[in-house]
Amino acid sequence: MPAAVPRGTGPGGPLRRVRTVLLDPVTGNVAVDEHVRARLTAGEEDRALLGDVLVEYGTGAPRAAEVAVAHPGALVVAVHQGARCWIRLSPDGTVLELEAGGGPAPHEELWEGVASLAHSWLAAGRSGAALRHVCLFLVHVPHPPPSSRVSRCRAASASSDRDLPTEE
Repeated sequence: MPAAVPRGTGPGGPLRRVRTVLLDPVTGNVAVDEHVRARLTAGEEDRALLGDVLVEYGTGAPRAAEVAVAHPGALVVAVHQGARCWIRLSPDGTVLELEAGGGPAPHEELWEGVASLAHSWLAAGRSGAALRHVCLFLVHVPHPPPSSRVSRCRAASASSDRDLPTEE
């Protein structure tokens, strides 16, 4: 039986206002995004109505799709367990499957940050498919199946926190 995972805990609480700034290195254009990120826990579904980004402890792309269908107002849904995370991007349903390297450290804050980055990317008018290239820049990506809508990414390390969105 897996160990119990504390839900709704951590430094910012279950609901956060997040501001990100994306800089296009070629054009120098800046895109600023503000969104609400909600950490979902059992029995507290009201929080999901407020979130642009939803993060839940769980496993698999099917679970990420279930959460997204149940909460169509969320642009990004991240479902994670330990070093693995499935991030579903709306409206096209693309799923990024991520795996962080670097040992047994807690990954909840990492996945929250990556989910917020994904929201900012989409809000800036970029495609979900193009987000895979950002993942290539940040992490090592094994060879994904060409016909699959699921991208598999493996983080080289968890030391890229400075690359994640800032939170207020």
